[in-house]
Amino acid sequence: MMHLRALTQHRYLLQVCLVATATTACVLVTDALAFRSLINLAWMMGLPVIVGMAANIGWDRRCFMAMALLGVSLLVGTLVGVNFTSYG
Repeated sequence: MMHLRALTQHRYLLQVCLVATATTACVLVTDALAFRSLINLAWMMGLPVIVGMAANIGWDRRCFMAMALLGVSLLVGTLVGVNFTSYG
């Protein structure tokens, strides 16, 4: 019961952490496999939009979180790519 309340209370922070973690993993896997294509852009843009649309209620909140999570994904992808992979 306590965990459920914490999940509902901090759901926006959890969405940000989920997208940041998934983006970090995808950037590192992409670099390890040395596979760079437009598919990378698809998950980098698609994952945050899907999470933002699926995990929120109301179109204004969905659109805001989709755009905010897209910014998180691009920022984390850039930071991880430049500092921890062969991109830099």
